[in-house]
Amino acid sequence: MKRLDEILRHTQSFEGAGGTGNGEALEPPEDDRTDVCPLCDGAGFVRKALPVDHPEFGKAFPCNCVLREREDQRFARLQRYSNLGPLTRLTFGNLSARGRSSNPRDQERFQRCVEEASAFAESPAGWLVLSGPSGCGKTHVAAAITNRCLELGTPALFVIVPDLLDRLRAAYHPDSAVGYDETFELVRNAPVLVLDDLGGQSSTPWAQEKLSQIINHRFNARLPTVVTNCGPVHKLDERLQTRLTDPSFSRVFELEPASGGRRGRRKLDVFDQPRFRNMTFDSFDTQGFHLPVAERRRLEDAYRFALDFAQKPEGWLMLTGPRGSGKTHLAVAVTNYRRQMGDSPYFMEVAELLHFLRHGKEAEEHYYEEIEEIRKTPLLILDDLDFRRRNPWWDELYQMLNHRYTARLPTLVTTPQTLANLSLDELGERIASLLGDATVCSEMRLPGAPQKPRPASPPPEGEPTPRRRRRL
Repeated sequence: MKRLDEILRHTQSFEGAGGTGNGEALEPPEDDRTDVCPLCDGAGFVRKALPVDHPEFGKAFPCNCVLREREDQRFARLQRYSNLGPLTRLTFGNLSARGRSSNPRDQERFQRCVEEASAFAESPAGWLVLSGPSGCGKTHVAAAITNRCLELGTPALFVIVPDLLDRLRAAYHPDSAVGYDETFELVRNAPVLVLDDLGGQSSTPWAQEKLSQIINHRFNARLPTVVTNCGPVHKLDERLQTRLTDPSFSRVFELEPASGGRRGRRKLDVFDQPRFRNMTFDSFDTQGFHLPVAERRRLEDAYRFALDFAQKPEGWLMLTGPRGSGKTHLAVAVTNYRRQMGDSPYFMEVAELLHFLRHGKEAEEHYYEEIEEIRKTPLLILDDLDFRRRNPWWDELYQMLNHRYTARLPTLVTTPQTLANLSLDELGERIASLLGDATVCSEMRLPGAPQKPRPASPPPEGEPTPRRRRRL
């Protein structure tokens, strides 16, 4: 078996989260090939020659050259080793402590998981297994663990399981820059290993065998490991189950029940429509040269207020203005922003919601779950609430909004009418009492000029926020 320092010396990043995406290994920078330490030969880590039963057998220790290097140099080297790539943005600092589910039980479960994950990152020991449906936040937790390990100087390797298997298959090719043995040993003996999306790979006998070999080795060597799984652990191969669920060594967290997954029920969330993709804060036109100065300032104020709300959703925000004024653009920009921050806001059009309330009870299997999701989702965005198109189902709409009003759940509403220009008969006295409460809901009026979105350059990777624009 090769020493860990030999493996690390010859191995670079995987294809995937931190790789090039073209199936080729990354070449080390020229600076890394000079002044090589004779003790570790440039690996940065050494492994002690100890008997198998020794508690420190298989562990990697920093070389003296690493201990002497500058803090910024060491952190940069650990980041290259980690294979995190753009996931360096996912930390405990921007992780919602109670998760994204509106279910109180799921929130408590997620909070316990975050506490355990934080303790694990401070002192990696044992195994941590996170299971749950897509979108429940398990990858964010796993990446946050990796990032915290790097901050503390602990080498940690983040690997997406399907990408790992692709890399192992490619390593068989004689022209591969990194051999199969080096790749396999790197993963087996990583000081801290994070295996993301176990179960997302094609379930072939070869794939099962390779994963079993990695997991068995790390289990026997008692190497700290984090595993995320997109489904229940009990549905995995039996050999993997016995290792991942060993009560003396592994802590298992099911973040959300696999059945009735939150995203699978979001029939009213229309945000994935192509027309919304380019509606960002960066593509919103705040110049308004054709507008009078007062209206131009009003447009800038609405933009700034929406951006502040996106950065820290609190209370209610109502955007009013005639058709084409840009209120939907700003609402979508808030949604895009929060999604890039790792949240999952619920964006829907009011007309679709009212239609669902009228017909969904008989036609939809998860009608009541969908209604509960709307009432309790951490951030709700309702587009085009037209007060002059009243129908008998507004009472149901009021019940939803009243729950969110009482619970002070962040909510954004767009409407073509201004409250001051409508009578109580047009508004509906009960809904008006919610939206008209200035202690909870802020109204921003947009001028009547139509918005013509200009082409937007994508924001830098890992940096979802555009800079604020100065007032003219």
